Amino acid sequence: MKVGIVGIGITDFKIHDEPFYNVAYVAAKKAMEDAEIERREIDSFILGGYDNLGVGRTISNMYVAPAAGGYLRHEIRVSEDAAFALPLAYMRVKSGLSDVAIVLGFGHSSETPVELVELQSLDPLFHRDLKLSLQMGYAMQSYVYRNSFNVSEEDTAKVVVKDRKNALKNEYSFLKESISVEEVINSDMAVYPLRRPEIAQWCDGCVAFILAEETTAKRINPDPIWIKGLGWTYDNYFMGTRDLSKLFATAKAAEMAYGMANLKPSDIEAAEIMDLTSDYHFMILEALGFAEYGKGKELIDSDFPVNKSGGALCTNAYGSTGAFLLANLALQIREGEIEKGIAHAMTGIGQNAAIAILSS
Repeated sequence: MKVGIVGIGITDFKIHDEPFYNVAYVAAKKAMEDAEIERREIDSFILGGYDNLGVGRTISNMYVAPAAGGYLRHEIRVSEDAAFALPLAYMRVKSGLSDVAIVLGFGHSSETPVELVELQSLDPLFHRDLKLSLQMGYAMQSYVYRNSFNVSEEDTAKVVVKDRKNALKNEYSFLKESISVEEVINSDMAVYPLRRPEIAQWCDGCVAFILAEETTAKRINPDPIWIKGLGWTYDNYFMGTRDLSKLFATAKAAEMAYGMANLKPSDIEAAEIMDLTSDYHFMILEALGFAEYGKGKELIDSDFPVNKSGGALCTNAYGSTGAFLLANLALQIREGEIEKGIAHAMTGIGQNAAIAILSS
């Protein structure tokens, strides 16, 4: 039995004036309208996004279930990027426990100082006193990666230029400002060696998907987008024990997804990756098997479509970034641009990863 995506709902990604549960409602409503179904036809609600840390409210994901229409229905709450909720929804449907499920991802970064609040998720004995913010962790990895593989500022600046160019053509992207290589290199330093345009900015936005088992999916939509492969894993929590020049979790999750789909990297026609920094762009492509380690920069001028959406560098809502990338990949398949592609999500400081392979 196959599992397909039959409905997609994406809100504007911006700094919203509305509370996050109202924005989540819009995404859920759009997904149901896209699938042309009613709330009563959905029997499982899987909610993804950071609750306490993300929006500054205790158990904030309890607001999202009613917004999704999940009153007195089965629900699962995933306090992670919503891309990590997709495997749970898939397993609910694949196992026969659900016929139709909704995955709703909420991200609302504007209500809380994410860098400060994220410190509370660090190990209280070894890491929290270091005040190691996400951006500091990203910068440490960038420093190691650049020095391990002789990656220049010009190489990483090209990533920013390419993502920005793609984002200009995406109606859902947050950051729509063109930039040149020279402007990136001459911009202010954020956290050495990363300059401000090389780190993803925060925004708000929600995404929803309707999933259904094969027979129901074909009834709802004659051309579902099939979930061919999934993979997710976690690397060691402690940065001192990891090789910071590589993304083990991404590589392992990709291996799992490729195995499930019975595909190789060479079979993939497009990728949407969570490049929260310019260096991550290369590191992720290497971990996904599209380039040897240290040679991801060679893909920047290739014809292989990466981040047609503009990537995480242009749209980063804390909790729904991975779902945003997945939705953009699904839309490329629906519109006939590609037949199969891979979507990547990553959380923490590179140690958590989720992969999905979709096909027509």
